[in-house]
Amino acid sequence: MKKQKKSHSEINYWQSNTDMMTGLVLILVLIILLLILYLMQIPEDTLPDADAGDGYTVDNELGDTTDDHADYAGGGYEDDDDRDGGGGGGDEEYEEEEDIQSGGGGGGGGDDYGGDYEYPYPPTSGDEWGKAAVYATVVDEETGRAIRQAGITFELYEEQGGDEGGSLRFLNTYYPEKQEYRNYETTEEGVFYLPEKIDEGNYYFKQISEVEGYDLAEAVHFEVDDVYDWPDPYVVSIAISPAKNIIPIELTDADTQEPIADGTFKITAAEDILTADGTVRYAQGDTADTVELDEDGQGQSQELYLGDYIVSQDTIPQYYASIESTAARTVDAKDGGTPDAVKFTCEKTEIALSLSDEIYTGQKLEGAEFVLSCDKYPELTQSAETDKNGELIFTDLEKNRTYELKQVSAPDDYKFDDTAVEITVSEDGRIDGEAKVSFELTNYIPRINIGAKDMILGKPASDMSLSLYSGDGQLIRTWTTGGTEVTFENLSEGEYYILLDGDEDKKYEFSFSEDEAMQEFSVSVWTLQDIIIIAAGCGAVILGISAAIVIVRKKVRKGNKS
Repeated sequence: MKKQKKSHSEINYWQSNTDMMTGLVLILVLIILLLILYLMQIPEDTLPDADAGDGYTVDNELGDTTDDHADYAGGGYEDDDDRDGGGGGGDEEYEEEEDIQSGGGGGGGGDDYGGDYEYPYPPTSGDEWGKAAVYATVVDEETGRAIRQAGITFELYEEQGGDEGGSLRFLNTYYPEKQEYRNYETTEEGVFYLPEKIDEGNYYFKQISEVEGYDLAEAVHFEVDDVYDWPDPYVVSIAISPAKNIIPIELTDADTQEPIADGTFKITAAEDILTADGTVRYAQGDTADTVELDEDGQGQSQELYLGDYIVSQDTIPQYYASIESTAARTVDAKDGGTPDAVKFTCEKTEIALSLSDEIYTGQKLEGAEFVLSCDKYPELTQSAETDKNGELIFTDLEKNRTYELKQVSAPDDYKFDDTAVEITVSEDGRIDGEAKVSFELTNYIPRINIGAKDMILGKPASDMSLSLYSGDGQLIRTWTTGGTEVTFENLSEGEYYILLDGDEDKKYEFSFSEDEAMQEFSVSVWTLQDIIIIAAGCGAVILGISAAIVIVRKKVRKGNKS
């Protein structure tokens, strides 16, 4: 049986509205709950990588926290190669992006690093609203490349009222217990995080440990002007400058010790000159600088990177010979003083003469004139005379020139050879490979030694009266021999004769020539010694003949008897 609706039952007009409102409230409550859950949830991309090494980690399911880095040893995080900036990943140089302001001036914004990273500290406590997480990287000031070196230590100062001295900031970590940090060290990647977020304001890092080959960065200023969180920290690029120093050079004359105001020196790398950012500043053999000397014979290189160099002559001063030696020099860091100069001495190109008597070599000749000329370059002609020591030096010789040296006069009655000698000065200011060449030259006076000697033995004869006459009968000198010859010089060329004991029948003629430095002429005479020798010889012969006759006779007699 079908039940029929009573026609007189009441209709509830509010039921539908109540149901709609209830639904709206439930939806609103659901939205609020979802919002609360969203606000409480930690996004997965902000969680540290638990497998990346020591660090603070969070269990997503249980919400438990564990401290894998209770003791901070100056960093301890790892920076992925994918992350842009921050001197960490790969071998790429850090490039400043528009959205990440880095370096001494700091600056806000921030481009998401992309990829994973690990923050090395436990979570901080307290209200962090309006604070910034700071990430620092150490780079070379010139190249911008990361200096991947652990243990570079810095202090953080907060500027106060424009006072650059500022106040030293101590930062803390609070888990599992509070720990204070007074300085901050880089990891092997040359980077570090500050252990807690810092307030907006002006700060600077001060370097307190040295990096080999670099100067200390006394103050790297930056300004935090916005809020930064760990996934997108404020990046400070700490640029440090490679240490450099100069090489001073001095050049003096080897003889006078006076400065030489000319010439240049070349400085080359004795090895590959490297800096800690991995940059080869100079390859071995590269020219690092060329130094030009001033009027005081001094010069200095530009500031060079630390390392070993070789200093060698590049251009040779005028009138000087090249310096064949080189000097090794190590460029060390500055110590407040000027490095010792590399000192060189240079020899002038010289032609030295020594003139003496051809026969009596110890007798030096003064006043002989020599001329040094250069074909097609009359302005280079020089002339000079030998001094009292018979010496003469020509200097101020141009390179790549051929000179002729010729004697044009001699002292007194000396004769000389006027043949010119060719001398070539090479492009390095040397003559036959030497800076200085010397010539031992002689002049002569025509001389003749006249004496008497015995007829047989040819020994000097004494007590003989000799007279020298010219060809026309003029007596020049009469003397008695004493066992030595008498030397005559400055005789005119021509015919002469000697009279023995003034006897015209004992006349000995000879010719004298000026082309010879020394001639010899001897009168052969019979002496008592010669007579004794002849007599002894004759006696020996007679005895010999007599003995032979006696022997022959004896043999004949023996033959007759038989």
